[in-house]
Amino acid sequence: MKSRAVGGAAVTGAAQAVKVVVQFVSVVVLARLLSPGDFGVFAMVMPLTAFVMVFQDLGLSQAVITSREITREQMSGLFWINLGVAALLGLLLAASAPLLGLFYGESKVVGLTVALAATVVIAGLGSQHFALLARDMRFKPLAMIDSASAVIGLATGVLIAWWRPSVWALFAATTASMSAGMVGAWLFTGWRPGRPAPFAEVRAMLRLGGGVTTFNISNFFARNLDNVLIGRVAGAAELGLYDRAYKLLLLPLQQINNPIGRVMVPILSRLVDEPERYRHAYGRTAQQILLITVPGVLFLIFTADTLIPVLMGHEWAGAAPIFAWLGLAALPQPLSNTLGWLFVSQQRTGQFARWGLFNAVTSIAAFVAGLPWGAIGVAAAYALSDVFLRLPALWWYAGREGPVRTRQIWALAAPFAAAGAVAAIPLAALRLTSTGWPLLDLAIAAAVSYLGVASALFVSSTGRAILKESLGLVAMAGQRLGRRKLA
Repeated sequence: MKSRAVGGAAVTGAAQAVKVVVQFVSVVVLARLLSPGDFGVFAMVMPLTAFVMVFQDLGLSQAVITSREITREQMSGLFWINLGVAALLGLLLAASAPLLGLFYGESKVVGLTVALAATVVIAGLGSQHFALLARDMRFKPLAMIDSASAVIGLATGVLIAWWRPSVWALFAATTASMSAGMVGAWLFTGWRPGRPAPFAEVRAMLRLGGGVTTFNISNFFARNLDNVLIGRVAGAAELGLYDRAYKLLLLPLQQINNPIGRVMVPILSRLVDEPERYRHAYGRTAQQILLITVPGVLFLIFTADTLIPVLMGHEWAGAAPIFAWLGLAALPQPLSNTLGWLFVSQQRTGQFARWGLFNAVTSIAAFVAGLPWGAIGVAAAYALSDVFLRLPALWWYAGREGPVRTRQIWALAAPFAAAGAVAAIPLAALRLTSTGWPLLDLAIAAAVSYLGVASALFVSSTGRAILKESLGLVAMAGQRLGRRKLA
C-alpha cells in the first residue's frame, strides 16, 4: 500500500506540477490578452454553472470510490443516472440564461450561459469513468489526463484570445479542457456502459452520495456567492479583479489538494479498520502538503504589490490588496481541505453535509458584511472569519471521532505555524527595500520564504523529521519515475 501510495503521489505530483504551471501561465497570458471586464462576465456565469455541476454528479463518484464492492451493472446504472441528470440540468441552465442576463444587466451573459450548458453534459459523460480510474488506483492515467487536458485548454484559450480577444476565449479553454479529459477517461478505462442494474441495487450508493452532494451544495454557496454579490453590486470590472486574485491564489491550492485527495481517499478507505496506519498515512501526506504550500503562500502575501503588476500588467494593480487578504485565508486552507478526506473515507457523509451548511452560512454572512467596502471588504471579511471561526470549528468537528483526532490535527499544523511566523519577519523586512528590479526582488523573496520555513523547521526534532521524510519521498518518487521511463 505504501509503494502504491508513493507511486500514485509521484505521478500525481508530477502531473499537478504541470497543471499548476499551465494554470499560472493561463492566468498571466490571458490577463494580458483580455480585459478585466471579459473575466468579470465569465465570472458572472460560472457560479450558476458550478451550482448545476454539483447536482450533475450527485456525489456518486465518491460513492463508487469508497464502496467495498461494485458490479458492472451498478456502474452502468450510475452512469445512466449521471447522464440523464446532466442532460436535464444542461437544459435548465440554458433556459435560465435570459433571467441571468436580467439579474446582472449584462447582455453578454445570455449567450455564454447557453453555450456553457454543453459542459454539464460533457461532465456527465465522464464522471463515472474518472471515478472508476480512481477506485482502481490507476493514478498514472489520471495524471496523464489531467496534464494533457490542462495543456489543451490553455492552448485553445490563448489561440482564441490572440485571434479574437473576448470572453469566448475563456469558454473555449474550459470546453476544450473538459472535452479532452472526458475522452481520455473513456479511452483509459476501456469500460463502456451497458444494461443498468435495478434501482434497488444502487439505492445505497445514492444515499451515500446524497451526503456528499449536500456538502457540495453548501460549499458552492461558500465558494461562489461572493462572485454573485460583487458582480451584482460592483460590476464586471471589479469582479474581474476579485476573480483573478482568487484564481491566482486559492485555485492553485485546490489544484494541489484535489488530485492528492484522489490518491488518498481510496487508500484511506482501505485503512479505516487500521487506525495507526490510517493516522500515519494521513499525517505524513498533510505535512508534505504544508511544506510546499506554507512558504509559497507567505511569498505571495508579502509580494502582492509587486507580483500582480509584474504578472498581469499595471491595469490589474487593484487586485493586489484583494490578493493579500485572500492569502490570509489561504495559509491554513491546504490542511483544512484535507479534512474532507477523513469524512469521505470514513463514510461520515452526514457530518460532512452538516459541516458544509455551517461553512456556507458563516461564509455568506462574511460576504454580506464586507460588501459595503467592495471586493476588498469581501476578501477581508472572508479571510478573518475563516481563520478565527471556521478553521477551529472544522478542526474540532473533523477530529471528534475516527483515527485522526483534533489534538493530532493541531499537532500537524503547529510546526508550520511556528516556521511561518519566523519566515514572515525577513519577508516583512524585504518590503522596506528594493533592488530596483522587480523580478530580482521576487526571486529573493521566494528564496527567503522557502529557506526561512525550512530553517525554522530544522531547529526542532519534529521539523527535521518532516524535512527528512520529504527528501526520502522525493528520492523514492524519482526512482519510481526513472524505472517507469526505462520500462
